[in-house]
Amino acid sequence: MKSLLRLFKYIFPYKSRLISAGICMIVVSGLMGVSMWLIKPVIDRVFILKDLSMLYKMLWLIPSIWLVRGLAFYGQSYLLQYIGQRVTQRLRNDLFGKLMELSHDFYHRNPSGKIISRMTNDLHVIQNGLLRLPLSFIGDTLTVIFLIGLLFYLNFKFALIAFIVFPIVALPLANFAKKMRAAAQKGQKQIAEIYHRIQEGISGISVIKSFIREEAEKKRFQRENEIFYGHQMNFVKVDSRSSPIMEFIGSLAITFIVWYGAMDVLNGAWTSGAFFAFLGAALSIYKPLKNFSNTNALFQQTVVSAKRIFDILDEKSAISDKPGAKELHKFESEIKFDNVIFSYDDNHPVIKNVNFTLKKGEKIAIIGPSGSGKTTLAHLILRFYDVTGGRILIDGEDIKDLTLTSLRKHIALVTQDIVLFNESVKYNIAYGNPDAADDEILEAAKRANAHQFIEKFPQAYDNVVGERGTKLSGGQKQRIAIARAILKNAPLLILDEATSSLDSESEKLVSEALENLMAERTVLMIAHRLSSVKRADRILVIESGSLVEEGTHEELLEQKGIYHRICQLQLL
Repeated sequence: MKSLLRLFKYIFPYKSRLISAGICMIVVSGLMGVSMWLIKPVIDRVFILKDLSMLYKMLWLIPSIWLVRGLAFYGQSYLLQYIGQRVTQRLRNDLFGKLMELSHDFYHRNPSGKIISRMTNDLHVIQNGLLRLPLSFIGDTLTVIFLIGLLFYLNFKFALIAFIVFPIVALPLANFAKKMRAAAQKGQKQIAEIYHRIQEGISGISVIKSFIREEAEKKRFQRENEIFYGHQMNFVKVDSRSSPIMEFIGSLAITFIVWYGAMDVLNGAWTSGAFFAFLGAALSIYKPLKNFSNTNALFQQTVVSAKRIFDILDEKSAISDKPGAKELHKFESEIKFDNVIFSYDDNHPVIKNVNFTLKKGEKIAIIGPSGSGKTTLAHLILRFYDVTGGRILIDGEDIKDLTLTSLRKHIALVTQDIVLFNESVKYNIAYGNPDAADDEILEAAKRANAHQFIEKFPQAYDNVVGERGTKLSGGQKQRIAIARAILKNAPLLILDEATSSLDSESEKLVSEALENLMAERTVLMIAHRLSSVKRADRILVIESGSLVEEGTHEELLEQKGIYHRICQLQLL
């Protein structure tokens, strides 16, 4: 229920529209009662007493009532749709904003497909609930109240039957609610798993096809889909049982009303018109009561989805600014790793007591086997993660004491796995400096050896690059990423295997672009190619998370250690 209370906070800014929708519901429900009451004079005065004046009144009164009721129904539907769309919009904005704020550890724990499920499927359930639940809880409740009032007006004794039916209906609903909530929760979790499988299938399509694993992936998806089907059918079984039980209970009440009421009419206790008006009202009550049963299923799904949304909104980022964090105004002298230790969990450290200093203007290369912790060192400087032990200092200040914005403003990152957005070339280059003028973007592209191929595109700098840059070659993507880093103009540059997986011609162009980028900057270069490593002022060799060798290319070759072995393997 806490999730529902929090959901109401999102509805509260639209309280005036909700009140207006409530007024429309009152009109719709009230006129429903009036239309049922009209059965009495139509039968008693028009059909039995042959009153023509009453007939003429009915000719304009009935369509007028239904016209007003129709307008009110339109008003309640439009206003509730407006509220549902606005609340969903705000939740979607808050959710995406939260995802942008959360640190990397959250994404390690939660696959992207499952996150997307919450932003799509769960928000859709909430939007549907915001439209239909008020119509049922408020609109149907008002309809029941008005019709019960009419029943008491027509025949007090028979109206008491309604108060016998309500408790009987409520008994099975409580049990159904518990079962439906459990089934809905399992279903929502499993649909998230399906979204994850879809995302994996799309992103890994090249691997799937190259290994001829299409059929295996189909079967894997079908298994997950079958599990979801099972959860949905459990939900449907519970939901489907509720309607016939309510219908049976309602039919017993109606049967009793028809029998007992007909006997009273035959005995002259009340008129035929009053009886049929009562019967019409009683039958009309049945529909909103049945809706309560159907709405119960949606209510349980909405509760589960709201909880899943707020679970993300309640996530605490592992990386955030300390109270009173300082601004890093300028990088002056050095970055120092002081006995740094890091582990993704408490049992398996991936960085072990690493010590080194990167002086301003110096270019250091980090080399080592795959999985040795090279990229992790770069991520620690950017504070994608915080060190488990030791410190990283910039100009003597622990980076934990600096604001994230000011720290990252001083660092440009170029990686092997380039991420480009499905926007124009210009947008992707200007990502490094959104306020840059067109001539600055052009200059950055030229320095990155990107201008020539960009000009050949049909729309040049306005050409859209495709999702993750799929319309570009690997070398083209790298050069746009380098142009992005050049435009950022940060004093510290981190290169994470930026020239790997490129052909010789592309590597040459990218290497020239990198030379332009590295000029007059402090560089931490993660690389495995000797051509890149030789350019460094100093080389650090990392193995199993530990710094095992340090020196220039020539010094490390003389040591005949790990670096020498790596060089020998590359020369073979």
